[in-house]
Amino acid sequence: MRLLTRPVLAACNTVYRATGGVLGAWWFGQPILLLTTVGRRTGERRVSGLVFLRDAGRYVVVASDNGAPRRPGWYYNLLAAGQAEVQYRRTRVRVTAHEAVGEERARLWPLLLRVYSGYDRHQARAGRPLPVMVLTPVVPARVRGSGDGR
Repeated sequence: MRLLTRPVLAACNTVYRATGGVLGAWWFGQPILLLTTVGRRTGERRVSGLVFLRDAGRYVVVASDNGAPRRPGWYYNLLAAGQAEVQYRRTRVRVTAHEAVGEERARLWPLLLRVYSGYDRHQARAGRPLPVMVLTPVVPARVRGSGDGR
């Protein structure tokens, strides 16, 4: 089944990019972003379509892999690099990443379940808490004298 899913997901990602998210930014009522990480061993760019939550300008995603025993590859790539690229619709941004733990995770988890209630099933299937990753856009520093009056 996994072999069949990879080409289908790759085609979905291609359609998403080609249409600027007009097709693919929503899947059965859930918002979808494209997360591009760099393979920690291969150095190749990897694109994953993920359900997400917006929280104070950040993107929040869950490393569920449908409740598989092992976390998804993008999770390990993200931890290794600490940064990635997010595309939502036509907007692409560089992001830094950290795993939500403790109170932050406890606050985000119920919000994520409102976006996709299936995460509870995935977590039960995995038999462990699913990692919640917070992706914060990198905002370029303003240059003094750039004409913005500061």
